[in-house]
Amino acid sequence: MDGHSQQARELRRQIEWTLARAIDPADVLPMLHRLARLADDGSEESAFAHMHLADLLVERNPWRAALCARRVVVHRPEDDRAWATLALCQTLLGNYRFAVTGYRRALEGAPANPWYAHNLGHLLDVALGRAEDAVSWLQRAYDAAPQSGEVAASFAHALARAGQIPEARKVLTRAIKRGGSREHAALLKWVEQGAPADKDHPLPRPAPVHAIALRRDLSASPTEASADSDKRPDPSSAATKRTARSPAASELEPVLARAMASLPLDAKQRARTKALARDAAGYFAQPAPGSRASSGRSTVDAIAAAVAYAIVYVDHVPLTQSEVAACFRVSVASLRARFAELRAHLDLTPGDARYATQLRR
Repeated sequence: MDGHSQQARELRRQIEWTLARAIDPADVLPMLHRLARLADDGSEESAFAHMHLADLLVERNPWRAALCARRVVVHRPEDDRAWATLALCQTLLGNYRFAVTGYRRALEGAPANPWYAHNLGHLLDVALGRAEDAVSWLQRAYDAAPQSGEVAASFAHALARAGQIPEARKVLTRAIKRGGSREHAALLKWVEQGAPADKDHPLPRPAPVHAIALRRDLSASPTEASADSDKRPDPSSAATKRTARSPAASELEPVLARAMASLPLDAKQRARTKALARDAAGYFAQPAPGSRASSGRSTVDAIAAAVAYAIVYVDHVPLTQSEVAACFRVSVASLRARFAELRAHLDLTPGDARYATQLRR
């Protein structure tokens, strides 16, 4: 091994160590840029640097993130995560046909990934107006992740636009029975009207949900993520099944009730928090017992804190993240990480009509 390669490997180890302890993963951006310049094209260190850069830049600068993801797929055309990240970048840039190609390539490498299938179907339906083509992909996502409110909404929307009104109604009715959101109720109303094109129920921008699913769990150490990057877990293994188990809303609600007694939120905001908790529960997964990731209990507390802060964020309540974190007895870093995931998953915005208590007309 020459000195140049050794230097790149040492810098990668430094980045992994820093990522494991950084409050904000973006703190390592300068080191990642340095590694990207230092590492040889096609090397493990180059792929590591460009993949992490793409992950961290995708929301704030999708064009630069796309350039980084391209560097990975050029040398690793079988890398599903790189293709999915590139597809997400192209979605955010409005290049929907390119994004569709990217998700198709991602699914070639990970055909069982429901979020890739969801985003592909969602793009075909909402961005390209090809609802009939979208249905099969969204069916696949729905079969793999029936607990996801976002997947159910997208699947029902495509079914309705494809003329399958009874099927769309069934999907939405099941979602509402599991604790659906106001979006599901509004979508069901549109479906029951016959899904008129001139009153098409607006879904979020194409494929924003589960963008964070492309990334490694922020609660796990980067060293573990790096070690796992070259092998895909067996979906039938017990560890995978445990990791895939999501905290139920019933687990989050008592934590929310206890901690929110100390927060200056009114009855409407507390009710909205329960609705948001149901939506969040379908996404977040607890780590497997005995793993080096955070424990199930601390994970539930951090998710509950993120849910509470999401209402603070949506309703412009003058509270800081540290004030909310203190009520749940979690670190600010844990709240910030979980809230970042939740905001990306639900595409939350200030004044969001789904969760705000004072809807603007």
